[in-house]
Amino acid sequence: MSMHAPSARTTGLVLVSLVHLLMVGALVKGFQRHAVEAPPLIQVKTIDEPQTKPKPLEPLRIPEPPMPIPRVVEVPIPPVDITQTKEPVIVATGVTDGRTNTPFEVADGGTKQEVTPTRTPPDTAIKTPGAICTQMGAPEMPSVNWTGEALFRAVAEVQGGRVVAVQLQTLGGAMDARTRRAFSNAIEGTLKSRYVCPGEHRFQQDFAFRMD
Repeated sequence: MSMHAPSARTTGLVLVSLVHLLMVGALVKGFQRHAVEAPPLIQVKTIDEPQTKPKPLEPLRIPEPPMPIPRVVEVPIPPVDITQTKEPVIVATGVTDGRTNTPFEVADGGTKQEVTPTRTPPDTAIKTPGAICTQMGAPEMPSVNWTGEALFRAVAEVQGGRVVAVQLQTLGGAMDARTRRAFSNAIEGTLKSRYVCPGEHRFQQDFAFRMD
């Protein structure tokens, strides 16, 4: 019995070795069968896109608001009638002692009579320009954004034949301060530059404006 024991152990070792070899071979075949195939090469192509230039932006046009056409209202100028009411008085000046001048007039007897000079008081009554002025004109319509009707009354003071001061009063028409100032400047400029009224007077005149 002791002689067959080594052969049985050897047989067992051989069987174990064969089993291990079979397992290793099976594993190798399994790995070879399920090997990952190499992916195909990726080819890169360059695509040229057509270059298009952007269109230039057109400027935004803002429509202009309609502006009303100004309408000039002509003020009729009355005819000027110049009548001479008084004859001119000639005052002579005599020299007595070479230092003072004394006004005098010669009487029938040849004697000298002193005459006290009379000073004419200024005419403060308010008149119409047609009775005292030799030259007049109509004011121009100012450039304002306004529509409607406006009525002004001007009282002008004349010295030396020219208008030196103007007092204006608004009689009608709704407007803002800027528009009222434009009309006042037009009236005052016309009175001071285009009116000629010999003497010293005060006159009153109305001015009407209308713009549709």
